[in-house]
Amino acid sequence: MSYLAVALAGADTPGEHLQLAAFTAAVAAGALWTGLRQRRTGRTLTDDIFVRMGLTQRRTGRAHGASTEPMRIGDFAREPEPPSRARRGLGCAWMVFGGIFLLPAVFNTAAAIRELLR
Repeated sequence: MSYLAVALAGADTPGEHLQLAAFTAAVAAGALWTGLRQRRTGRTLTDDIFVRMGLTQRRTGRAHGASTEPMRIGDFAREPEPPSRARRGLGCAWMVFGGIFLLPAVFNTAAAIRELLR
């Protein structure tokens, strides 16, 4: 089965297998990181980037995800709101997407090792 998957990818040499493995592992790591972050904090990948660039106003609450730090109001510290159920679900979807990309990385690494041992 793994031979068929590697043949469909079009890799012939161990170097090509390792390049495909590195690419799919990088995509998997990015998707897994995004999913874990969104599940934990409720913030998407672009929330902080747009806020730093001044393209949007920072709003607290469930819509854009609150920061993980307590917000100080006078002498009181207010805990951030937990991420919404939809944000946690979307984080799980990112993690599944990352897992799908992790599998070809493992297959391509195994195929490269197999080619090198021949």
